[in-house]
Amino acid sequence: MKTKINIDKIRLCLQQPENFYDTLFKDLNQSTDNKVFYDGFFLSVKDAEHVNDKDITATLFIIDKTPIELGTFTFNKSRKYGTKCFFAYNTKCLYETVGYVPEGKGFRKYNYFNFPFLVFWRMGLVFNNVTSVEIACDTEASVIKRIQYAVSHPELFYMILLRKNVDDPEAILEGYWEYYQRSRVRKAARPSLYIHPAYIDSSSAGSRCELKVYDKARELAQVREDKEVLTRAWNDMQGNIQRLEVRVENKKFRQFFAKMNKLYPDRWLQRSETSTTREQHKELYRQGLEHFFFDIGMDEGLRCEMFDYFANNLLHFKLHDRDKTQVSILDLCVNNIDTLKGCVKRKRGNPSHLGNGISQNRK
Repeated sequence: MKTKINIDKIRLCLQQPENFYDTLFKDLNQSTDNKVFYDGFFLSVKDAEHVNDKDITATLFIIDKTPIELGTFTFNKSRKYGTKCFFAYNTKCLYETVGYVPEGKGFRKYNYFNFPFLVFWRMGLVFNNVTSVEIACDTEASVIKRIQYAVSHPELFYMILLRKNVDDPEAILEGYWEYYQRSRVRKAARPSLYIHPAYIDSSSAGSRCELKVYDKARELAQVREDKEVLTRAWNDMQGNIQRLEVRVENKKFRQFFAKMNKLYPDRWLQRSETSTTREQHKELYRQGLEHFFFDIGMDEGLRCEMFDYFANNLLHFKLHDRDKTQVSILDLCVNNIDTLKGCVKRKRGNPSHLGNGISQNRK
């Protein structure tokens, strides 16, 4: 069973250089086709309504025979955001193959993820933070069925939901929902699963973290054919696809960054004996965060770490064996129910018969 972990939706916060907004505002007002051209790319706005003295919404394109859309900027000159702007990736460009690089005995394909960073540099925009990001795990396994099985069999699995043990099997599962699509006469065979806190107050701004699990093949069959072809080609999957999406906001992302820095000191955060002021330390942190995010976009192994970290915080299980062996959502992608049931029967056996995680089982 193939499983592939992609970076899906991205929204970044950037810092605009001095006078950038006024210059862009002037250039767009003087343009006859609502476009401003740079070296190798251009910005395009739909109409004059998207250009005013507080914000500008512009789409970023690479210049080519057929221009390639990379995403959308929202530039600001307002009291709320000051000189900060936002960039949201066009999801399609994250599933489109640009080329291949050697990896081991084969090749790894790459997409347009890194292209906007060159644009930021040329425009003088400085990476500030990750506003929100989704990591998507696409699998050929029937993971929805496996999660439902683990939830409904408390005699086989302990359930840890939102970092709390579910001790009472009769208790309502606050934070776990199943939604079925249906016609007038029949509901869908598989639901979509949602795992997130039931209540989120205003003080939790920037701390949202949620998991969605759904039938991606069914969704692709309902959208444009070109999107289905693109997604399947990127994943090398032709039949069943079920998707698990973890979405996190900036505070949670920085929490994960802190964890990874403890595991890999000096990989992203550089130490400098000459950097003593608060501003200098802040700049080193910003550079490290940008480097870390870039690596996530380019390294599937790091995306796997991120997905597993947040998915486990939302939902995971433990076997009723001697060691209470943990079963993550990713474990359910690579171990079928019969395998897991067999593990429980061998309570005094070695728990190593469980899959060693997605990195060892992915094809």
